[in-house]
Amino acid sequence: MLLKKISLNNIRSYEYQEIGFSEGSTLLSGDIGTGKTSILLGIEFALFGLQPGQRGASLLKNGENNGRVVIEFERNGEKIIVERTLKKGKTITQDYCSISINDNKNELSVTEIKNKVLELLNYP
Repeated sequence: MLLKKISLNNIRSYEYQEIGFSEGSTLLSGDIGTGKTSILLGIEFALFGLQPGQRGASLLKNGENNGRVVIEFERNGEKIIVERTLKKGKTITQDYCSISINDNKNELSVTEIKNKVLELLNYP
């Protein structure tokens, strides 16, 4: 898997940020509170959704009603884009999910997207 880019919208400390990744290793470096963990949590959320015990409030930027993460990666020559959103109601929940493989977009459930990503990554 080659991570190409991630877009964070209203995720933790980020109002909007798009980060591109070059081939090879990437080092996230910075002072405490600069957003390194937010990037990693955004990647995790995009790929796997909210994890058991994880609250949407830990991802959604304070004071916002909606958040969004889009991640683009490449695997075996396939371009894969996963999008997930958060929505604030009584609680903060996952709202919309989609996965595109070579520009063929499918809107699936939270669990279906997670299972598809696990399958694509050959993850047990």
